Amino acid sequence: MTPPLMNDLAATWSRWKEDTFGTGYHIWHEGLDVAAVTRLKGQARTRALAMLQLGRSLGDDHASEALAAMRDPPTLEAMRVRLDGGDPPLDPSTRVRFVRALHDVAPDPRLADHLVAILQSTWSKGQPWSARVDAAMALRVFAGPADEAALLHAVADPSYLVRSHACDSLLHRWGVRRRRISDHPALFALIRGPDDDTVPTADDLARFAEARRRLQALRPDQ
Repeated sequence: MTPPLMNDLAATWSRWKEDTFGTGYHIWHEGLDVAAVTRLKGQARTRALAMLQLGRSLGDDHASEALAAMRDPPTLEAMRVRLDGGDPPLDPSTRVRFVRALHDVAPDPRLADHLVAILQSTWSKGQPWSARVDAAMALRVFAGPADEAALLHAVADPSYLVRSHACDSLLHRWGVRRRRISDHPALFALIRGPDDDTVPTADDLARFAEARRRLQALRPDQ
């Protein structure tokens, strides 16, 4: 049985978190609005730090993300340790969020390795694609050859949304004027379909390969 004090602390944290960042659905859909705490000053900032430390002690990784944005040194170090050591383990979507939080504070090209590993995870029918989408989106702020190669490979991902966001990230990284794949109709048509739970056919893979070729032609140094 959970001690009453722990129940009270968890309830206090839950109320404050929702008042500050919104509902769980809002955070999932819109992302964690760390500006809600990073812009605070004085006593308001002190209280926010205390509440976030409470959330972190209760195992809420959103609290760690917010503390990282506030540049809390112990939290930043703990997040790096968890990313590198996997103890306690992080699900892929949380790994992406941790990478983004750490990179925002102190850009580090080595963090891209975590995103590449997620993006290249083995696909099977019915497997969730959301973490691969998150990784593809997060890679747009990196600039290494290995992560660029991973994004190019993802242009043939079984999931349409992964393909689409991989293309958007490449266009963004290359500084192409039109940075959404949907703004390139002929190329966009090549990556559309099949559905996310359908194994691509040989014809699909041929289309994706042609999309990759045309996409690379948009790179300024080509």
